Amino acid sequence: MRILLLLRGAAGCGKTTWIEEKGLKPYALSADDIRLLCQSPVMQADGTERISQENDSTVWKILYQLLEIRMQKGEFTVVDATNSKTSEMKKYMELSAKYRYRIYCVDFTDIPIDEVKRRNAGREAFRRVPDRVIDVMYSRFATQKIPSGIRGIRPEELDTIWLKQFDMSSYKRIHHIGDIHGCYTALQTYLSDNGGIKEDEMYIFVGDYIDRGLENAEVVRFLISIMDRKNVLLLEGNHERWLWSWANDTASRSKEFESVTRPILEQSGIRKKEVRNLYRKFGQCAYYRYEDKVFLVTHAGLSTIPKNLSFTATEQMIKGAGDYDDFEKIADTFYRTTAENCYQIHGHRNTKQLPVLVNDRVFNLEGQVEYGGCLRCVQVDSDGIHVFETENTVYKLPVPEEQTVGNSSVADTITALRASKYIKETPVRYPAAPKGASVPGSNISSFNFTDKAFFDRVWNTQTIRARGLYIDTVKGNVVARGYEKFFNVNERPETKFDELQRGLCFPVTAYVKENGFLGMVSYDEYQDDLFIACKSTIDSAYAGWFREMLYRELSSEKIEELKAFVREREVTLVFECVDMEHDPHIIAYPNSRLFLLDIVHNKMEFEKYEYDAMCQAAEQFGLAHKEKAFEILSWQEFFDWYYEILAEDYLYQGRKIEGFVIEDAAGFMTKLKLSYYNFWKMMRSIAQEVLKNGYSSRTSMLVTTTANEFYAWIRKQHDAGKAEELPRDICTLRSMFYQEKNDKRSQ
Repeated sequence: MRILLLLRGAAGCGKTTWIEEKGLKPYALSADDIRLLCQSPVMQADGTERISQENDSTVWKILYQLLEIRMQKGEFTVVDATNSKTSEMKKYMELSAKYRYRIYCVDFTDIPIDEVKRRNAGREAFRRVPDRVIDVMYSRFATQKIPSGIRGIRPEELDTIWLKQFDMSSYKRIHHIGDIHGCYTALQTYLSDNGGIKEDEMYIFVGDYIDRGLENAEVVRFLISIMDRKNVLLLEGNHERWLWSWANDTASRSKEFESVTRPILEQSGIRKKEVRNLYRKFGQCAYYRYEDKVFLVTHAGLSTIPKNLSFTATEQMIKGAGDYDDFEKIADTFYRTTAENCYQIHGHRNTKQLPVLVNDRVFNLEGQVEYGGCLRCVQVDSDGIHVFETENTVYKLPVPEEQTVGNSSVADTITALRASKYIKETPVRYPAAPKGASVPGSNISSFNFTDKAFFDRVWNTQTIRARGLYIDTVKGNVVARGYEKFFNVNERPETKFDELQRGLCFPVTAYVKENGFLGMVSYDEYQDDLFIACKSTIDSAYAGWFREMLYRELSSEKIEELKAFVREREVTLVFECVDMEHDPHIIAYPNSRLFLLDIVHNKMEFEKYEYDAMCQAAEQFGLAHKEKAFEILSWQEFFDWYYEILAEDYLYQGRKIEGFVIEDAAGFMTKLKLSYYNFWKMMRSIAQEVLKNGYSSRTSMLVTTTANEFYAWIRKQHDAGKAEELPRDICTLRSMFYQEKNDKRSQ
């Protein structure tokens, strides 16, 4: 929790020993420990050793940096230093004000100076300080007092600072009010249905008061009106930090807050000083007894009640124990590790849309109120524990960001594409055309997002659209096109797992993601031929390999039939090209293959054939097509499937695959790469680095036995002078590695 404990006393007075006796070592920052990290004990003229003070500017810089990192997370922290100067302690006061810490000082200065000198003489030689140093410190202690604002305590009074269980049995009823998220109407409906705020009842709000809802200003104004009531406890959620940023005139890192909530607050007339005062009122948890029951209330949930809650970081209370999706597991752990009279109430996370009562003693108050769900509340009184759900009638429907691109003419689109510095236009050159020659069709351009857009993650309507997009810029026709850019699960805000819970429209279909490069086939009216392209060109090696594969798989009659098909229907056939001869990727295939992925209409707004119609066309031409792997009917089913396929040893029908493309009933697409693919993609880059340099600078990434064994093997190949003769593709290297490993086992 947000508690800072300073120690004050001369060297040798017993501060470090006291820390160890009290079990505080895991929470302590020691100036002497950092001094010893900077420099080992130094030899003196008399032959003794001591801790050097020469690096103190670095020592204190590091200590303050570490302290601030801990305070950002709300970690209980002890500072083991002499703290003899008032100015030193005021520095801690500034940080404590910034991060809303309570600050205490354990005062060892009443120990007689002679006793301190005696203890100092008994320390390890290198830790002793000259008696004159102790004299100087005691002279400071006499004249420089502990500043006002820091509560001084004696060493034996440590127990007074800890969070204690509070008895709330005197209240007629305790209300626990779940995540509000700007839903003022639902909140007032609940309060009104229960007679408003009554003086003899307690009200505990679990946090997340703003964002996503439509009534953020009303909620903030209401909280300001009740924040000073003794029977109101406002816990801090993860969204409240944006309020603090706004109230202190700094930008937050939340797109939702900056684009929606901030403008609402700016126009509301709410004063920032009031919001700062409100934020300072936010608590970290509620730990209380009501008659014979014990309750722990946090924003996101803990897995047990520790012996000392003060040691639990505020960040854990706000974000919850474990990962975001572990709420069901922490509920089970809480049930198993706490006494039968202990109960937990929290909000924040509920990706499986479980009911309020997760188990007999854990209550979840996250009810998606901001999306038309319910404001969840739990009441505790002498008759027991009661659950209430108030339906929200004032909300906006969730729309996944950039799911659609809107309506626009081809001419408008060309103008917008050319205006973007993140999009590259490349005029089409036919493979047989001499360099610089003017040929029919030279008014066709490909539009693709640049490397800078990719690495800087500049994704907007135009950059998402500009991916394998070929346009006749004179006639204003789409000549060929592939998919709009879509993203991995958890790569973008709209594909975060908790957003998928709200945004996915079921049923959801998962298709096998084959591992190759993209190829496209359309009609070229200038050449009266197939327009065969990869994502950016028709004259590259990739386009050439794709052409060879297509003509190898289709007879001349089928080629003519295909040409008529794409011409008459004005469509592009989009393929995954698995070329094991020229361009093997991560997943090994027994032979090169073409897979028809989709048939896309040649128009600016993305539209494609239904899966069954695409399959029928593939069969017409004798082409393999993408495989429908799973049809998922509900979020619960999706949740279970998602965690099943993420296992390291997962096989799809007995084989390793790259992953899945996920498409919901509304056409929203995302993709999921599997563990095997991600691992060997990383090892491919490691192998290439080793074959070039003899080593990798990224050995910290080698965290498994297989990773380290493969790294040792590839280094061995380099050191043996085989780097030049080895293939560069990971499929062959991996096969050689496993073959040698298996040969050794059989010997």
